[in-house]
Amino acid sequence: MFKAGMLLVIVIIYSVFSEYYLENNIASSGIHNLFTSLWWTMQTITTVGYGDTPVYGEYGRINGMAIMLIGIGSLGYFTAAVTTILIDSRLAARLGDKMAVEKKHIIICNYNDTAKKVLDEISAAGYDIVILNQDDIPQKNDYTFIKGNFLNENDLIKAGIKKASIILIFSKNEDRDSMAIDAETILSAMIARRLNNALRIIAEILNPSSRMHAEPYIDDIIIKGDVSSMLIYSSINIPGMPELFNEMLKSGRMVEDDINDVQRNMTFKEFLEIMQKNGKTVIGFRKNDVIMLANASDNKVDMDSYIYINN
Repeated sequence: MFKAGMLLVIVIIYSVFSEYYLENNIASSGIHNLFTSLWWTMQTITTVGYGDTPVYGEYGRINGMAIMLIGIGSLGYFTAAVTTILIDSRLAARLGDKMAVEKKHIIICNYNDTAKKVLDEISAAGYDIVILNQDDIPQKNDYTFIKGNFLNENDLIKAGIKKASIILIFSKNEDRDSMAIDAETILSAMIARRLNNALRIIAEILNPSSRMHAEPYIDDIIIKGDVSSMLIYSSINIPGMPELFNEMLKSGRMVEDDINDVQRNMTFKEFLEIMQKNGKTVIGFRKNDVIMLANASDNKVDMDSYIYINN
């Protein structure tokens, strides 16, 4: 498009100055200043031709005929270039084959069940998101979709890896050995780190035995489980949260109790205040096997149980 645009600009500049030079000294001509020459030029190359700016000189008319042919061609070339870009952009968006232009965005690799839950959370929080996935996914306005492989360097570059702030690498949904799947996750983290050394890498692994191999390359490691989405979302805002969570689980300080009917009529804010007075720091809630972080909102505590730490 740049070449087409430059060609059109050159034709316009040539037309303006050449017609002014050839017609300015002819009394009956309609071109006696550069602005009028520009007006005549735009009428000519767009084929509007109002006829209010006559050209009477022989050389001016010969030059004008050349401008008509070249001008119409260059304008058509420019219009075709713009149209091609617009069509290609639409097709690329539909096929997931375009370049991400966001800066400081979050890249999600491998769109599995955990990724869906995390996507809902970070979309609501207003983050710019790019999803890199081998298979097509439902198209929404909340993110940019890039169709590609998280192990392919060019696909990661398409996803804007060099300008991203965080990459979330989720485990593939495949019926294979968990260690083999984790090895691909770690390899992807290594490639991402090489492309952007300042990148924060958060990854989900399947086998706890893979942790020692992943630690040199991944900032926050999450073992896949029923709290994976909560830990990954928390890690975006609070680096190191997965490690803290795991330490609490190991120490036995984290406890889960059912919520009774009286407590369900409280707001989250009221519930947290009462629990704090009773020596319990609530860190999360569970409903239908989904865990969410504690928040002091005015919504009702419509949950099955709460997770807390004894002070």
